[in-house]
Amino acid sequence: MNNLALETTYKKIKSIFEQVEPFESVKLVEKYRKFWKPQKIKTILLAESHVFTSLEEMKIELKEINELEGYPKQYSKFVYCLAYGEKILTDNNLHPKRDGTPQFWKIFYSCVNRIEDNKCFQPIQSSTSPNDRIKNKIELLKKMKDLGIWLVDTSIVALYNNGKKPRNMPEIIAKSWESYTKKSIIDASPYNIIIIGKGVANSIEKNLKEMGTKYTIIAQPNARLSANEHQKNFQNYYELCNQN
Repeated sequence: MNNLALETTYKKIKSIFEQVEPFESVKLVEKYRKFWKPQKIKTILLAESHVFTSLEEMKIELKEINELEGYPKQYSKFVYCLAYGEKILTDNNLHPKRDGTPQFWKIFYSCVNRIEDNKCFQPIQSSTSPNDRIKNKIELLKKMKDLGIWLVDTSIVALYNNGKKPRNMPEIIAKSWESYTKKSIIDASPYNIIIIGKGVANSIEKNLKEMGTKYTIIAQPNARLSANEHQKNFQNYYELCNQN
């Protein structure tokens, strides 16, 4: 999918979403997504959306990451941007005081590691030094890429802004799906799809059935579930992503 298709979809969404984020942010998110896109895609992690990133926040520059040639240099509130949740990678006063999505890093980690308990996540958590943690995150993303695991958002635009969602969110997701995301998934031709969250599933499950795509629905990582249920979900990620 090219930037023209992305911009066309953005304009359709903008006509029904007054508080939509800048198109520059949408393009930046796609740059990050394409950087980590596997050459051959096996499993798509289908989430809802990234988080609203303003033009001011996009002025925050990332430090050089030697291991990642060609990696985008602008800050984005998107899990594929390593600086999102890692202030040490910008060392900038404009960097938001609270940012990051540790729950999605747990999902990523579960895709390539068999999880027995919460202690297994230590390499990517705050108990590990920042430098080691970032190194571990980079290695994790590389492993995901090698295994053909790719994160795709159903909505090309941010649906979260200061914890608020638009009232017409289903309509926004529908426009994004029909105009952009659906074709991206068809082009990727994954072996399977893991839908993260029942809200996403409710929006596009009928289409996936019509497409004949193999998929599994797993609850959001912040869903109100028991510890055992969350544990089972993390184990399911590993099993689904490591099928022969």
